[in-house]
Order: sequence, then C-alpha cells, then structure tokens
Amino acid sequence: METMYQVLKMILVAVFCIESLFAPKIAGGDYPPSEPVASGDETKYVQITAPDEGFDVFQPVGFEGYAGYRYGQTMILNTDGSLDVWSASNGPGDYIDVVNYKRYSADFKKSTKEVTAVTPTAETYDYDPVPCACDPGVIKFGGWYYIAYSTNMTCVARSKNPEGPFFEKWTGDGWGVNPAPIITYDGTPGYFGAAEPCFVVMGDTLYIFYTWWDEHGPATRVATADATDENWPATIVHHGECIPPKDSGDSADVKFVDEYGRFVAVFTERRFTDNSYVAVWESFDGMTFRRSGFIRDNTCKKLHNCGISGRADGHIGKGDPVYLSYAYAGADTTGSWANWGTRMHKVTLSLADAPMVDLSTLTHSDVVVTPRKVSVVPEVTAVKAEQLSYTINKSKVIMIMAFDTDGFCFPLLTDLRFDGYDKSVIRMVGTCIVPVSPGDTRVYVHWHGLSDSFVVHVTE
Repeated sequence: METMYQVLKMILVAVFCIESLFAPKIAGGDYPPSEPVASGDETKYVQITAPDEGFDVFQPVGFEGYAGYRYGQTMILNTDGSLDVWSASNGPGDYIDVVNYKRYSADFKKSTKEVTAVTPTAETYDYDPVPCACDPGVIKFGGWYYIAYSTNMTCVARSKNPEGPFFEKWTGDGWGVNPAPIITYDGTPGYFGAAEPCFVVMGDTLYIFYTWWDEHGPATRVATADATDENWPATIVHHGECIPPKDSGDSADVKFVDEYGRFVAVFTERRFTDNSYVAVWESFDGMTFRRSGFIRDNTCKKLHNCGISGRADGHIGKGDPVYLSYAYAGADTTGSWANWGTRMHKVTLSLADAPMVDLSTLTHSDVVVTPRKVSVVPEVTAVKAEQLSYTINKSKVIMIMAFDTDGFCFPLLTDLRFDGYDKSVIRMVGTCIVPVSPGDTRVYVHWHGLSDSFVVHVTE
C-alpha cells in the first residue's frame, strides 16, 4: 500500500504537476511598529479563556507506521486577519525535526501550501550530532523575519519571506552558512539545555525569552539585544531567570498586550497528562513574572508546547483577534506518542482583581485525536538530496526526494534547479555531479519554491 501511494504521488507531481495547482494565495500584510505603552495596573491580573473547544489545524495521517505532528506554534497576525504559523514538524529523511510554515485566512477556510522553512544545515553545528531544528520562535523587524530554533542550544536564521528559505544563519560574527548558537547552555550536562525561544520588540530593544532546563527543571530566562543593530545577536545581554521552574512544563511563549500594558506568557504544565493545562503568567518589565491564571476549560487532554498569536513585533494590539494553539494527544491514550493533533482556539483576554489559583473547577474537553485519510493529491512540503553529503572522485548521479504532508517520499524527475556551488570544484549536469577539481562545496537545490542544500567533497 505504501509503495502504491508513493508511485501515484510521484506520477501526479512529475507528469501532471498536480501538486502545484492547489496553492491559494493569501495576501497578509504587516502592522506598523507598536507605539510605546505605559505600564499597566499592577493591581489587576490578566485572564485568558477559551470559550469553546476550538478546532484542529493539523491531524496526523491514519496510516500504519507513520507518525506526524506540528507543535510549538509561533504565530504572527497580519493586517488582513490572516495568520502566519510556524511549527516544529517531523522532519523529512534523516532530519529529526524541521520548522514548517503555513498561512491561514482570517476565517481559517483557506490556507497556503505548507512548506518547510528551516532545516539543519549539513555538516554544521545544528546538524551534528543531532540534525534538528525545532521549537521555533519568530519575530519580524528591520525588514527581516527571524526564526530562532532549538538544537540543545538556541540558533537563529533569517529570511525576507515568511516561508523562507531561511538559509542565512547567525555564525557568531555575522550572517552566513555555518550556524553558531545565540544562547549557549553551560549548565549540568545531560539536560535539555537552553532552547525554546521567543521574542518581543519594545522600541529599540529586543527581548529574548528561552527555556533553561537543568537539574532544577524547566525555567524561563530573559535576555535583551539591540534591535537597531543588524548583528543584534552580538549585542545580547543576559538577565537571568524570569519564570521559575515549571510543574512538568515546557516552552513559554511571550507577547506584550498593549491594552493592558504588560507582558503575558503562556506555557503548558503537567504536559502529556490528563491533568495538563496552560499556565498564564504576566510581567510589567519583562524581567520578573507572576502567575495570573490558567486555561483548562475546553482544552484537550495531554496537551503540550503551546503558542499565542501576536503581531510581527510580538505585540497584541487592542481589538486584535488572539489565538492559542498547542499539540495534544487527547483523551484516547492508544498510540498517542508523536501522533499528535494541533488545536487552535480563538481566546479572550480580560483583567481580574485577583489571580486565578484554583484549578479544581476547570475541566477539559474529551476530544480525541482524529487521524485524517491519506491524500491522493500530494502536498509537497520539502525537497532534499537522498544524502546530505557526497564524497566523490568520479561523476555521480544523485536522487532528489520530495516529501509530502502525509510523510511519503518519492524522487523528483523534473523542474530541479541547482546553484550556489563552486564551479571550480564541480559541475551539475541534470542530477549528475561532475567533479572538476579536488575541493569542497555546498550545493543548493530548488524545486517549485522549495529549497535545501547538500555538501560535495571531491577527492583526488
């Protein structure tokens, strides 16, 4: 059955280009930078509620042997009400996790084609020892989209377009191919490390929030940088812990609520359990947070890795629709690991006279993860070489693979383009690498707006 689907999808793409016909365009549009806002009333506490059970924006495919997930959503609201969403996704090929992107219309009735925006770069820091780019956090300023992502530390890539490709990565002294972490972990070895980043821009200052997970558990720390400097990672100043270790929790997603004059953080606690919930904390300076509430009513059981929407600079403007999203295993525990649905709720924000401290009156929904059927028409999200590194001393024909949202892969036969390589080292003739002289070069492959890279070593 698996082979039948692979062959059918390959024919539809290679012969008829069916895949490219089903890609609606949604305009988007940036809000202007947020104006300075006075600090809010510290006698009030922000509350966030999910008035209904929400809806799924991703369901794993119901096909034996295939896992699927989209978690750790980071979301930007556009002026037309559309929503840009980046998620950690199960990776194509030997990538563990990658960052996928999709834009939803304001009514969620349409979406653009899902694409892989960030991948690990072969033979660099974020590929070895684990080829992983997960837990994204996105911000836009100075004309660039920046995606910070996790390895066991925090790296950042940038692009002029929300869908990428995000090939330019911070290298330690500028932007290029070989990534270096912007946040490093120097705690006790063997723990998760410094990861799960998010951003807020306040005037000329970029706030960077990230998980610091050592033997004490997953706390949130804060750093700041100069948002006017293109090389802002070189200006990072660390300020330490702003949220203490969580109750079996994970990444905090932070936004600044203009109407209420405060930062708001959401993160899951007791994750992957029937008692899971979303915690809500707040801060008036971004440096010290306090607990203000919980979200459990109408949410799914066994939820984890949530995100809350905001504008491109990390602000929630007055009157903006606000969305909460998370991955979940649901009420059914059978076969739940790495077969997670992704839930979206339109939520409401309000102020209360006291923080919410009692969870006992809050209840989950009994939603279960509903697998979707395998799609006959492929939605190709990523392309990559069958290998990410080739060592050759004679001509070699390579295979470029397409990967779709169902987790299937198949070779691409047409419309491939290669560039960026050193022509004194190799030539590309179709999908054949022809050695010219000994050396090393990176090659970029492109197909219908999707891109990736691989490395070629030519020996004597």
